[in-house]
Amino acid sequence: MKKALLVIGDKNIARHRPYVSFRKFVEYAQKLQRKKGFELKIVGYSQLFSGKAPRIKSAAIKVILFFPYKYWNKNIERYRDGRIYGEKSFGREFKAYLRKVKKSVAGSYRGKRIEYLNHPEVCCIDRDKKATKDILSKNEVMTPRTFKVGTFDHLQKLIDRGINLYIKPRFGAMGKGITYIDKQKVISNFLFRKGEVVSRSRDFNWRTVHIKDKEKFLNRLLSRGFICEEAITPPTIRERRFDFRVYVMFGKVVYLYAKSSPKGSLVTNWSQGGRIDKYKTILKKLDKKKLMRLKKLAVKAARTLGLNFAGIDIIFSKDFKKAYVLEGNAFPGYEKGFNLMKCLLESVVE
Repeated sequence: MKKALLVIGDKNIARHRPYVSFRKFVEYAQKLQRKKGFELKIVGYSQLFSGKAPRIKSAAIKVILFFPYKYWNKNIERYRDGRIYGEKSFGREFKAYLRKVKKSVAGSYRGKRIEYLNHPEVCCIDRDKKATKDILSKNEVMTPRTFKVGTFDHLQKLIDRGINLYIKPRFGAMGKGITYIDKQKVISNFLFRKGEVVSRSRDFNWRTVHIKDKEKFLNRLLSRGFICEEAITPPTIRERRFDFRVYVMFGKVVYLYAKSSPKGSLVTNWSQGGRIDKYKTILKKLDKKKLMRLKKLAVKAARTLGLNFAGIDIIFSKDFKKAYVLEGNAFPGYEKGFNLMKCLLESVVE
């Protein structure tokens, strides 16, 4: 490997919670370095910003960014001053942070040829659902239909036309802050207390509740820059709804699986009670044509978004006639059952 490999990330997500993806990648990189002899440097974000970036001899540097959990948890995902999960301010601060990373790397390695696995400017779309959808739609990659909605009255007109909807945080992840609306009900995994939207203080198990004061609640979400999109009715197997996560590295699908949850659930994320289904349960139901369609769509989405490494989330319509890209993840994590970090490292090095 002619380039040096610079790995930037946090060792821990929280004080006593290790960042498994980062730790695994570093472990494999150190082992492979001893065999291949390439230059490997590892640095935390705080070290990088304080001017303590490690010296690199190589003229060319491959930079791999891991998600900045410490900064996100301390400075962005906080709920003082009436903030709610995934609102507009989350996106502004995340973009500013990644641009600071880009500037610090450039300043620390002047004269070097710097190449990112996923460029910081591209990584900005990781939590920006609107930007992701806009880029994909302009390049003829199908996503669920989005509506420009500013008021509850406008929302109600769509519902009256028989269109079921999701209201999602523009800058969110992990299936948090999702609201579903149809003619009969409004269900959300936010809480609504004393006229205010309340975010949960944890990442996992945001349980759903029925919202009684629909108008006030939905107007609160719309005022925070949340996006409104048509709810796709997915296929079901054994009374479970499902969609897919497809991992793409440098234009190739390296792994995929189905995520499922009970038929009435809002999301399939494992963090919110979903599960990763065994190959024989759901993927076995897909014929070769559908499986190939799934892979081609994921590769096209990753390429369109400018991601060399991506986790692409895709959902089929109930009749399997259409496939929609839901999200493009620039920081997909460690997966049980597949050595994603080892696969990534080998792809980068080779």
